Parts: sequence; structure tokens; C-alpha cells
Amino acid sequence: MGVFKPLLPVGGEPAILRSVKTSIDAGVRDVIIVTGHRKIHDELGAYSTRVQLIHNADYLSGMFSSICAGVSKLPDDIDGFFVLPSDCCAVSSDEFKLLIEKFDKAVAIPVFDGKRGHPPLFPAPYITDILAYDGNDGLKGIRRQLPELEVQMPSCGTLLDMDTPEDYVSLLSFLDLPTYPSAAESFQLLAECETPKDIINHGRDVADLALKMAQLMAQKGVSPICRELLESSCLLHDIMRMHPNHAERAKVLLLEKGYPAAALIVGEHMDLDGPVTAIGERELLYLADKLSRRGKTVNIEDTRRELSAKFSTNTEALTCLNMRLNNAKAILALLQSNFGFGYEDIA
Repeated sequence: MGVFKPLLPVGGEPAILRSVKTSIDAGVRDVIIVTGHRKIHDELGAYSTRVQLIHNADYLSGMFSSICAGVSKLPDDIDGFFVLPSDCCAVSSDEFKLLIEKFDKAVAIPVFDGKRGHPPLFPAPYITDILAYDGNDGLKGIRRQLPELEVQMPSCGTLLDMDTPEDYVSLLSFLDLPTYPSAAESFQLLAECETPKDIINHGRDVADLALKMAQLMAQKGVSPICRELLESSCLLHDIMRMHPNHAERAKVLLLEKGYPAAALIVGEHMDLDGPVTAIGERELLYLADKLSRRGKTVNIEDTRRELSAKFSTNTEALTCLNMRLNNAKAILALLQSNFGFGYEDIA
């Protein structure tokens, strides 16, 4: 993911707080949060008094060490306990309750569409087994030695996590939450970051050009483009232009703000990850950015001649320049072959 997952926004609150609330709403009495990379407290708000915070100093040895750190602090008077990674925050209180209802002497495993998810519910007697286990293959390894009961779930919420930005998009979409900002929210972010006016204007130019291409695509039939996602990504693609490695920094910013769909597109506006095989929001932003210069729409080869002269003694810069412009030409070629329009139609 590249950012601290427990604090990623989900429905206006950190993922970890959402999981705390959901478990307590389901009737879980004691909640233990195990931290390692960084500590959490203020982010829990009023719920900071409802949880026990444990720091695992050995967190670099792997997740199983954090599980053991938490299990070792469980109260003596419990019947069982859940284990839930903080990024598995789409589990509903009803799904917690379903596992509790089926709870017996076996480890209750949530299952949806034949796939196992989180959180497993362990009977308390297995605390000793977990703490004595050597950690081979983590929690899955010890589970293979224990009796299990699969409990069918009503949705895929128990299968979802946020290991990657794409996973984050899927989780928010499942919860019917936005994955990109509106245009108004985009301008608010630009103001918060004190983005210079000329960069904001360039973003507007890129958005106008990309939306024009999207409209031409739509006129040719079915279009895969989400215009709102495209617009916000274009407006924000240079939001960190004042800083080194600005595309990656913008991606991280948008992830931390809870906008993973825009983050994925903005993160590749300088260099595409993989060949150009189809036209989506990513490709339209990439192309519009290369065609927009100083408030005008310019020909790719004119840009190549101008910048080749500017960087004539910088072999590395010339290589990057030609790669990027060749990618832009490949996108133009796809637009021409698939949708019947080219540079002359959008200039």
C-alpha cells in the first residue's frame, strides 16, 4: 500500500476505529489493539478508553508475533476471541454476531463463495496452543492443527482487506463509499496544499482536454470512462509538483485522504506501469498532460523537438522524454483505431 493502513479513511474515520466500533456493536467485550510500526491513540477518539493498547516491540519478526502479544493479554474469564487485521474493516457487526452464534469448541471461520476470510473466532482453550506454536506459516499454521468450523457469511465483506490501492478501491466500493474526490473537493485539496496558481491552471487545461476526449469516445458508442474520476485525477495530478518525485507523493496524499481510485491514476501520470493496451482514465490523463503546454494543446512531435534541444546533453532525460512521448503517441494511435479520432479532432 505504501501508507499506514490502520489510519486509512473508511467512511470518514480511520479503518482501525471502524473495526473497533463494529466489534463493540456486535457485543465484543474486550478489544485489544496491537501496534508495532507506530502507535495509535488520538485517532481512536472517545473509543481510546474502550480498548487496551499493546505495543509489540518484536513486530518486525512478523504478524504472528503481534498475534501472540495480543493473545497473551487476553482476560482469564473469556470463552473465545477474534483475530482481525486492522485493514479487514469491511466486516459487519452482523457477521461478528453470526460467528458468535455458531461458536462451539472449534475455530469458527467465516466463508463466502467458498473462500475463507476474517476474523476467525478461537475458543479460549487454544490460547496455550497459539502461544506455544513456533510461528511457522503464522496463524494459518496453528489453525491447521485445530478443529475448524466454516460459517457461511451473507457478503464478501469478510474477504476484503487493503493490501494494495486496488484492494482499497474494492473495499470502499463494497461499502458504497467514494473512491475519488468531487471537483469541488479537488480544488479544496489544492488550496490546502498551497498549490501554485499556474499548476492549478494546468490541471484545469488537462481536465478540459481529457474530458473532451472522453466525450468523443462516448459519441462513438460505449465508453469505459468515469468522467468524475477523470476530472478529479486531472485536476490533482500535479498537486505535489513543487516537490521531488511529485507523482508518487501525490499518490500517497490521495491514499491518505481516502481516494485510492484517483491515487492510482495520478501515480502514473508521469510513467505508465505497463504497455498501453486499452483506453481508460489513466491513459486520458497521461495523454492530455503531454498535449497541454503553457495553456495550449501542442503536437507531440513539436514537444519532442523543443525538449530534445533543451536536454540535448542529458542522455537520461532524453531517454525518459522519448519514452513518455512514445507512450502518448501509442494512446493517440489507440484512440484513432478504436474510436476514430486523433490529434486534429482534439487540438
